[in-house]
Amino acid sequence: MTERSREAVPPIELQNFLDTFLYTEESVLVDEILRLDADERKIEAILDTTRSLPFAASQRVSELHPAHVSAGELLMTTGSLGCLHAYFFHGCRWNQGWAGFGNRVHRADFKRIALVGPPVELLSSETRTRVGASRVVIRFSFEFRQGGQLVYVGDQSAMFVKGKVVG
Repeated sequence: MTERSREAVPPIELQNFLDTFLYTEESVLVDEILRLDADERKIEAILDTTRSLPFAASQRVSELHPAHVSAGELLMTTGSLGCLHAYFFHGCRWNQGWAGFGNRVHRADFKRIALVGPPVELLSSETRTRVGASRVVIRFSFEFRQGGQLVYVGDQSAMFVKGKVVG
């Protein structure tokens, strides 16, 4: 992802995100960042559906059940995007004691199947943000498209905390 995102994010910063992130790089279901807009708090990115995806790789494919990106993988992609927001727009650094957790799916609409093959274009926007010294709560709007067609729309919240056990 670092090299593919070079036009949008300085490679050293993105590599630091990946090296210190709470999950291994294979779990970050974003393959290229096209745009980080700190003023608008938006990220445009790409999910390469030909990569190894945990559930898609396990599908029994047939004419009636085409190879597709599962709902779980799309939801995990929202988590990756949310963590990118926290890191790049709010300074939540994993190696400085920050951790992030999705805490509410207000709405998740799967509009059509995202097929394995064509890339999925990802757009995430912050719609509401509360920032404190050791907690950042962000509400997100997500729109995922494939071939110009809407495949997923989400309204979700996540909480990022520093030096606290969440349970």
